[in-house]
Amino acid sequence: MDWLDGQLKKKFGGARSKAWTDGLVSVDAQSLVSTSLPVQGKIPSSLHGTFFRNGPGRHELGQGRYAHVLDGDGLLQAFEFSPDGVTHHGRFVLTKKYRVESAAGRFLVSGFGSSLHGPRNLSEDIDDLNVANTNVRVFNGELLALWEAGSAYHVDLQSLETAGVKQWSARKLLRPFSAHPRIDRDGVMWNFGCNPITGVLSIYQIAGEGTLVACKRMRIERLPPVHDFAVTDKHLVFVIAPWDFSVEQLGQGRSFAAASSWVPAGQTRVLVVAKDDWSLRWYELPPMAALHIGNAWEDSTGAIRFDMMATRDPRGMVGGWTLMRGFYSHLKGPVMTLVELQKGGAAKWTAVGDLEGEFPVVDPTVVGVRYREVLCLSRSASRPEDLPGWDGLAAFDPERGVTQAYSFGDDWALEEHVYAPDAADPGQKSKWIVGVAMDLRERQTVLLVFSASALAQGPVAMARLPGALPFGLHGTFHATT
Repeated sequence: MDWLDGQLKKKFGGARSKAWTDGLVSVDAQSLVSTSLPVQGKIPSSLHGTFFRNGPGRHELGQGRYAHVLDGDGLLQAFEFSPDGVTHHGRFVLTKKYRVESAAGRFLVSGFGSSLHGPRNLSEDIDDLNVANTNVRVFNGELLALWEAGSAYHVDLQSLETAGVKQWSARKLLRPFSAHPRIDRDGVMWNFGCNPITGVLSIYQIAGEGTLVACKRMRIERLPPVHDFAVTDKHLVFVIAPWDFSVEQLGQGRSFAAASSWVPAGQTRVLVVAKDDWSLRWYELPPMAALHIGNAWEDSTGAIRFDMMATRDPRGMVGGWTLMRGFYSHLKGPVMTLVELQKGGAAKWTAVGDLEGEFPVVDPTVVGVRYREVLCLSRSASRPEDLPGWDGLAAFDPERGVTQAYSFGDDWALEEHVYAPDAADPGQKSKWIVGVAMDLRERQTVLLVFSASALAQGPVAMARLPGALPFGLHGTFHATT
């Protein structure tokens, strides 16, 4: 079932006794403010800056409730660290969609996993559907709220007020503009846009001062939606899983998600694009689905190595519809998977089957080069099958395996964590890890701070919000002096 239904709110109501459903309700106010959050432990004195988060925050409007967890309008969160403590404020991204639907008092357009009844106009302006709900990045002094298929939105770095659709060089719109840009160590942003309707993959190179250097568009046969990619010093890496995307079904009224079907006999294609001359190399892997890549690099032989969270059975990745009804039955999801693309054309892969998790990230200082740690969420094998989410963090060395891990247990549901630099050494390896989680027993969202070198010892500080925020997706830490 992938359409908007006025009765979904009633069906969900019976499941509210489950604490995790607090993360799937809407924020009614346009903005939130919490000052001087109570802190357990001690916030490091050298941790200065703002931890930004983005995610779906409006799942319901009028009598309608979205059918899929990824469809809600984007709600930005800002946790600001200062000598006075930690403060929090949140604000919806005022996209065109948000403003038009707020005035109408009901949802008017389809989303990724929710569709209005009836045929769909495939020539509609994609930014009419833009929810700006997936990621947030600071680039060239600007805060960008990012979605999967449309334009980036420019948001004020301090107030979180929406400035409008981001206009790049010469007032140029770049769309689709992926929610997962990669910023090289020299400050250059690389990003892509995937349009499965036209079969076109767009690649963007943007200089550190915000100038568009290159925009390359290439037609890819059988191009499904692609969520993430990776960069090395010399190449871009795209993992194209064997999803069959039906433009016909989309036009008939199905959602983007429901118009995609898994092809178990297909091959996963890996596309490698050279940064200098845009030449292409193709590799093949067995059928496996992956949403997120941690990092990639190339060794002295020219082989490209990268990690991703991947699964041979994507059923464990597509539970967004049942979650919105308050029900969950666990199927094993992605596991840490290491890939080697040899210069001669061969591809090797290894699945670390005991590390089930998601949201792999690396320290910004090692993007595109050899690295010895990727941070990810992890799920304990003992976690109850009817309880969604992740209960722990793991630091994984691609060459040695897990080096550090910490589990909170079944009373917690963790969200993505990221690295945060120390104010005393802003250009060096990050000393801290920050993220949020839901304390299911207290039904509160909690900000967590870990020492990156002592993850296994647990958080050094925890700051509690008054209640539970909607579950978010991705974020970033913006350091200040």
